[in-house]
Amino acid sequence: EPWAQDRRAPEPPARTGHVCPRRPPEPLWRGPWRPRPARAMPGPGSEDAAEQQPKKKKRQISLSRDIVLKRLLRRQGKPKPSPVVQLQEIFEEAPDKGRFVGDTMFWKYFPDITIHRIYHTDSVEYRNLKVMFWETVFYIVLLIFFMAYVFVLQTRSVNGAAQEQELYWSGCNSTGSCSIHHVNSHQSFWDFMHGEFVNRAFTEYAEPPESVVSILTSFGGNDFPITWHPRFIGSSESSVMLGTMRLRQLRVQKNVGCTVSKLYGHIFPDCYAEYGDEARSTAPYASRFAPTYIKKAFQYMTEEETGQAPMSGLLGVYGGDGFTIDMPWNASDARTLISDLWHWKWVDRSTRAVIVELTILNTNVNVISNSRLLFEFGPTGSVSGTVESLAGRVEMFTPTTSSPAALTLFIMFIILLLLFSMFTCYSGWLMVKTVRNFVGENPLSYLRRQSIAGKLMFIPKTIYSYVRYMWNLVDLVMISLFFTHVGFRFSTYTTVTSLPTLAPNRIGHPEMFMPFSAVVRPLVFSTNVLSVLAILVWVKLFKYLCMSSYFRLLVNIIELCAKKLFVFSLLLVVIMLGFAVAFFAGWSGTQERYISIFGSFLVNFFLLLDGFEVDDDWFAPGQNPVMPAVFFLFIAMIYFVLMFIAIAIVLDTYATIDRSVKEDPNRKNPMVVFIYTYYKMLLGVSLVKDDAEENMKAEDLSIPLEMLPGVVRRKWVEKKRRMQRIANESFAGMEIYPIEYEANGKVVSASDWSLPSAQQDVFSKLDGGDARGNLALYDIPEGFLKGDISRAQLQRLMDDDDSLPILLHEKQAEKVIRRFKNVGAREGPEGEDVGAIKKLQGKVFGAIDNMERIKLDDDIVEVPAISELTEEMSGAVTSVRNQFRIELTGIIEATAVLFEHLVEVTQGLDKVRENHELVLESVQDKEERDLIGNMGKGFMKR
Repeated sequence: EPWAQDRRAPEPPARTGHVCPRRPPEPLWRGPWRPRPARAMPGPGSEDAAEQQPKKKKRQISLSRDIVLKRLLRRQGKPKPSPVVQLQEIFEEAPDKGRFVGDTMFWKYFPDITIHRIYHTDSVEYRNLKVMFWETVFYIVLLIFFMAYVFVLQTRSVNGAAQEQELYWSGCNSTGSCSIHHVNSHQSFWDFMHGEFVNRAFTEYAEPPESVVSILTSFGGNDFPITWHPRFIGSSESSVMLGTMRLRQLRVQKNVGCTVSKLYGHIFPDCYAEYGDEARSTAPYASRFAPTYIKKAFQYMTEEETGQAPMSGLLGVYGGDGFTIDMPWNASDARTLISDLWHWKWVDRSTRAVIVELTILNTNVNVISNSRLLFEFGPTGSVSGTVESLAGRVEMFTPTTSSPAALTLFIMFIILLLLFSMFTCYSGWLMVKTVRNFVGENPLSYLRRQSIAGKLMFIPKTIYSYVRYMWNLVDLVMISLFFTHVGFRFSTYTTVTSLPTLAPNRIGHPEMFMPFSAVVRPLVFSTNVLSVLAILVWVKLFKYLCMSSYFRLLVNIIELCAKKLFVFSLLLVVIMLGFAVAFFAGWSGTQERYISIFGSFLVNFFLLLDGFEVDDDWFAPGQNPVMPAVFFLFIAMIYFVLMFIAIAIVLDTYATIDRSVKEDPNRKNPMVVFIYTYYKMLLGVSLVKDDAEENMKAEDLSIPLEMLPGVVRRKWVEKKRRMQRIANESFAGMEIYPIEYEANGKVVSASDWSLPSAQQDVFSKLDGGDARGNLALYDIPEGFLKGDISRAQLQRLMDDDDSLPILLHEKQAEKVIRRFKNVGAREGPEGEDVGAIKKLQGKVFGAIDNMERIKLDDDIVEVPAISELTEEMSGAVTSVRNQFRIELTGIIEATAVLFEHLVEVTQGLDKVRENHELVLESVQDKEERDLIGNMGKGFMKR
């Protein structure tokens, strides 16, 4: 611009060592004013004057000192001090330091613990570090015994026995072909049961195997008992059948849960729906001429009568009830039973599932395996078969110490139960301490001062004050999971004890059914809960790794990422659920894996890990292009958007916390300092070098607050007010000053004498108050000025405020205490012998003082005109003083607003300067490219 040619700043000297582009000249002004080119003023009748809009009235911004500071800190990006730093003075001043011991904020803000306070063995920091140290030691012991318990509980033989039984009863051969997978109709089901199943259930040996045990069955009417021997199955002669095998059928009612169309109702009048509680059939259906020994197979039995557990299949969930019959103990009778069941139509159109249950004991590894063969008969006519085998060690079914392995497992279980009970008590103590600090000593008094909304939110805020620290929530989940595991273990014990067929003198009887499915099921649930608990037990080690500076950054990143990724996972679940519904609606009729919404959701979720396959038939001529388009949208949304968002969250968290967390490399580790201090304390050595109070008299260690000057009392009360504000930000009901009473009996709390922080609080008193007299911005009740202040407290007050040593002419608190105590006792207490000379001097000086005093009120006559003039002058001075305060407050607010605009202008100038440098760089690059291009063209012409 032409007007800016003569207002350039001198160019900065060029830097040595590298060449940088020349910066443009900077204008001399740096304030909010910006010169603009002159323009002609519009005339009264011109179009510009008509188009001019009235200036918008600037919104009045009500600012206070606290608001300005908060905005400044937010714009500068400075992190807010932690509660451990803010409450440092409260920790030092609190008379009851034990109330802060156990508060979890010391775990959360471990790096902010003050080092020099740890050397004091009675400080809050030392006592909390002591609790944290023993908690760490205890948790390491707990982790060691937990891992030992897991290794003793689970062995390789349990999984091997379950897998072996599943393959055996599926009829699988060495090539991997299984006979049960060939069952696809009613006839193939009966063929499998009559042939493959019976052959495997009754193994024939070349030589009869030895008897495992003899079970004697006696009859009350005679003296001829029968001896039974459990039989072996399989070629290895290591698996023993416990009890007999049971067939159980589940049926549906006719024309319940379905409706026959009127178009063909005259041809097929009946229908049979899918299995469910509504359509479940309980009516007997035996034929009139059916053999007597199989009629009980046509009678319904409840789940309590069968004692069996429910089972999940591909087409539904089947309960433990149904129509049952037990298999005989030899092969020929078993084949006869199966033939009769087929002949008398035990399985018909109403059948929806047939479950064959049996239990095997592996004598080599003492593992009990419960196998269930499930044959599902769909309403569409399909038939499918699956095998489920669950196994467990014998020691898991009843508490025993008969073998070394059982004794070890029992001892580990008892030790771990005791350790987790201690851990539960400790966590409860931490919860009580944390919540107590939050609600204060008198929560009822705090609730009385709250509004209705505050009272309703009091309990949620109290709970949140404890669970907002993530590891506290992990502790609660760990305790819940462990005692859930213990509950399932005791459920297994009680089930074994309550079933008469599992009594020691009856278990394994060939003609009695052993319902081990009801026993193995809670045992499997207990191991599943234990697996989740194992994850949390190892994850919680990150809580203790934060005490080391090497891992603290990574632990903080994991904590922040866990919070952000949890929110992101909710978004991911919503999107995945939407695509699951889309695939269920489009492909449920053509692809088996999308026949249910839940199955579709799981398939889409695991596509993220397993990948996906593209079917060539999608792109064949005449195919529907809608579903391939939906699948492509799924891939684009999940792989190219959401996965990159998750990566961006982790990278952003790492970059942000890497810039904000900068620790002093010379700072000592608080836990290391505590261990050294604790070791010295055990040796009887104190590391505190301040022995000032040890050589002082008792009267020099404190002084009543009333004996100190008014400025000291006000400074002390202001410090308490500031500490109360900090306490209100971190806690709900903590009061530095408890509720006290004034002389007139009025209750005064800490909130009644807080300093106003907004301009309307000041102006309301100026406008509505009395115009005469000085204006008090805040009143301090007299009850708060009573009490004693210790030497240490007074010394910290003088160290924090540089003006007090100047006003008191002393830098040491003990000298201030001695001086003002001597002033109060200068005349001597009543009854003390001060000497005749001192008494005479006192009388003489007192008489002289009385003679020199002038009693103006008695000698001077009051003049009305002078009194009126005096009152007017006093009122004028008071009005000027109040007006001065108003103008001063306005100047302060204007300065704050100006400061805010200056910050915005400075930021804008910085952005303009950056953009200007980018423009110069781009122009320079373009000139270089043009120069190189011209040189190339000239060279080519030559």
